[in-house]
Amino acid sequence: MTGMSAMTSMTALTSTTAMTATPIIAAISKHTGLPRKAAYVIMSVILVSFLIWREGYRIRVNVSSSTLLNFNIQDIPVPKNADEYNKPRLLDAAWPGHDNVNFETLVQPSEIDLMLQRRLPEIEEGHECDDILLYMPNQLQNDDDDVNVDGVAGQLNSYLMAAMLATYTSKAMVVLESKEDMVPGGSQFGCPSNPFSEAGKSSSSGRFNVKEDVPKGLSRLIQHSEWLSRGCSVPCQNNHDYEKWSNVRKKNGKSKFVQHTTCRNDSGWESRVLVVDGADVQRLFENNFKGKMLHRPSPTAYNWALRLGAKKYEAQTFADLEDEEDIWDFVSALLARSDVLRFQPWIAKDARNFIRLSQLPMQVDYDAFHVRRDGNIQGYEEEAGVEVIPFQEYLKTWERHDCSDKARIIYIASDDPGQIKEEISKYPVGDAGNLILPGVDECHGLRFYLREDSTSTEFMTKGSTSDCSIQYRRTISSVADLIILSKSSTFIIGEFGSGFGRLVRTFRAALNDFPGREEEGPVLVRDTRVVWGKSHPGPPGM
Repeated sequence: MTGMSAMTSMTALTSTTAMTATPIIAAISKHTGLPRKAAYVIMSVILVSFLIWREGYRIRVNVSSSTLLNFNIQDIPVPKNADEYNKPRLLDAAWPGHDNVNFETLVQPSEIDLMLQRRLPEIEEGHECDDILLYMPNQLQNDDDDVNVDGVAGQLNSYLMAAMLATYTSKAMVVLESKEDMVPGGSQFGCPSNPFSEAGKSSSSGRFNVKEDVPKGLSRLIQHSEWLSRGCSVPCQNNHDYEKWSNVRKKNGKSKFVQHTTCRNDSGWESRVLVVDGADVQRLFENNFKGKMLHRPSPTAYNWALRLGAKKYEAQTFADLEDEEDIWDFVSALLARSDVLRFQPWIAKDARNFIRLSQLPMQVDYDAFHVRRDGNIQGYEEEAGVEVIPFQEYLKTWERHDCSDKARIIYIASDDPGQIKEEISKYPVGDAGNLILPGVDECHGLRFYLREDSTSTEFMTKGSTSDCSIQYRRTISSVADLIILSKSSTFIIGEFGSGFGRLVRTFRAALNDFPGREEEGPVLVRDTRVVWGKSHPGPPGM
């Protein structure tokens, strides 16, 4: 039923009822003492609620790009089963006319819990910022770091882990970026064309003069969630600048224990601060928090789930879980729907344009492969006798048995698209121009889509040959791949040795509130298949 037909039915129902419900309204008025108009309003609300329930409708907040303010109320269909979840599209059918919003997140906009912030546990007014996790994103890989935080996926995984630690310890999470340009352009994610000016560029350093209001560091890539920060700013700015906080972090990082620092703000209030970077949160998780997060029974688990936005019954389900994989999947599902990762609007716009270059259809469901060719896979060569997983093995893992006359669309994300194209060119082509796969299932016709070279300039409004712009194009290429892989119907990954694939897997999890699927467990993970190695990626954020 469409929104228009729903409104028509609602009007008809309420009009008809108005003629027959007068005795009921009179009875309500008599027994409650309410005026007849008030009784009529109450009855109308009950009837409208019944219609919404019967037709499977819910209220959605329709937001403009990058803001949850100034929203309009609309009625949209709620999936009555898991089919719509299992077959997503790049353009969410429930959000027509909001293309950029579809590319700001790794889940469909309709899957985001927009009521989360209202449901979070209340904190005593004036004490929201007493306990803070101060996160300092890595702009450069430190020589003494044994944790890889490089690249888009590495940075985002570390950010997710910081969010997990902050919510587990009931801290506000605040991001502190360096005001100095530690890398050209002020961010490890490069320089988009529009928000930047090349005037005054130094030929020796390759640095840009960046507009003052353009974020630096990780904040150039994503918007920090207000529900994580609680509206808190960087603590103790009157006596702690970036360099001082950096020194505190390095000193505390040498300890095996969780070290806090107490400082006094301008207001006179004290803040208890845990200051960390991307490598720190990974080590703290392994050494100090992982065991506690998995411990059962534990009332801490219930409260942690509430701070991640769970409803009370969901938090109780989480607290009762004992299997490690179920626990991490539940956390993944809560993170995925929480809007914890939202790309900046210029990132979303350029990712959309980049995806359009691949000509991948945006309004149909599709499958996706993540094919690595960037090095040896530990243990695979000893077992299979080859350094990399052959493309044929991805196809065998994907193989479907529901043959169709229509070609199945498959997007391939790879660090070496040229090599993949060469491998694909060896397969025969059918009469309809679709590939036929001998030895897999010849009833299948496939149509492959590969991304453009990560150094392509076509998606930008103006091109540049600077290192900063080239890095930005690599960033957009990675973000586009993350969006496509996360929203595919079936995701095939070679193995979970890549942080890229683990990040995608996190955002393919959803709490199982679909009727008829209760026996499948508390969490549904959209069809994800692993060619080799462990079938589960472990904790989110790793």
